[in-house]
Amino acid sequence: MQSRVPSFKLPLPEEVPPVLTLLQTTSCRFSTTSCCSASRQPLMAWMIKPSVKSLIIICRNLSNVEEIGTCSYINHIITMTTLYIQQLKSKTKEKEMADQSQAEEFVRHALAFCESLYDPYHNWRHRTCGEQLGTVERSRQKYKAAPLTVEFVPFFYQCFQESEHLKESLKCCLLHLFGAIVAGDQRNALLAISPATMEVLMRVLADCSMGSCSSDEGEDWDSEAPDRKALLTLGCLREVVQRLLASSSDQRQVEIASVLENYFKLLNSDPAAVVASRQQQQQQQAKGRVPTLGRHWESRFVALQVHMLDTIRDMFLCSDRPVLQAIFLNSNCFEHLTRLLQNSKFF
Repeated sequence: MQSRVPSFKLPLPEEVPPVLTLLQTTSCRFSTTSCCSASRQPLMAWMIKPSVKSLIIICRNLSNVEEIGTCSYINHIITMTTLYIQQLKSKTKEKEMADQSQAEEFVRHALAFCESLYDPYHNWRHRTCGEQLGTVERSRQKYKAAPLTVEFVPFFYQCFQESEHLKESLKCCLLHLFGAIVAGDQRNALLAISPATMEVLMRVLADCSMGSCSSDEGEDWDSEAPDRKALLTLGCLREVVQRLLASSSDQRQVEIASVLENYFKLLNSDPAAVVASRQQQQQQQAKGRVPTLGRHWESRFVALQVHMLDTIRDMFLCSDRPVLQAIFLNSNCFEHLTRLLQNSKFF
């Protein structure tokens, strides 16, 4: 079976990496210096975006991916993306008056470029479309993903700190990148799956279980279905468990049991506590501290629980099911599921 990713046979010219490195280094230094005012930064994003687009195209020749991934300008792109995300997270008059579209577009292209580096065969995107990749198909993926930069974990963690004003669509792009890294390569997955990134995923899922949402985007918050961010997070956790299962204990930064412990804790969230938290949030909303809640938050919470149960089933679509079953049993899964049934309401 041939790869479903279109590739081009044109090799990477020797002159390209030095030129791109110079461009990204110069742009990064200029963007982060005080001489680049907030009014000029959208212009900088507009100027740099074509080079990132060109990198995405170059990576379509999968033989270029590993070489590009080892170049220093990857860290420059991460630095610039961090800068723009920090601006997009802020809630200031300058931000409200400024045109943020160029910064947003740069962030989206930078994250898409990183996806092409760390998941060149788009395994994650295929999984999110419901396609199951078998062992045989993975074994035919002869080109390796680029080695993960050490900057990724602090970058990912920082992006979700105080991020209530960051657009939900950009958060989804970040979750797509994490999922792509984990699905794209076992070595990179074990570097990305850390206590810090697990804290982010569990916090995102907890916010979704509480019905927290942003009010500045077009998603239907009166819908009874969970939001897209929650479903992406569940997909990431499915990939995390399967990658950890395929590793040895000395390779892991996080144990499956600890992931399941936090997962079941969220699954069994106390509805009474959720209601109390809702009331407290609505009291604070007048001060602009929390997002808006949809009318059907309780139905959304139940729907999220259903998706969490479905994700547990999907976790078992792996090659070593008996071991994973034993881990679930040792994590008192039956007690958690029994408690969930006892706390459920039947209408």
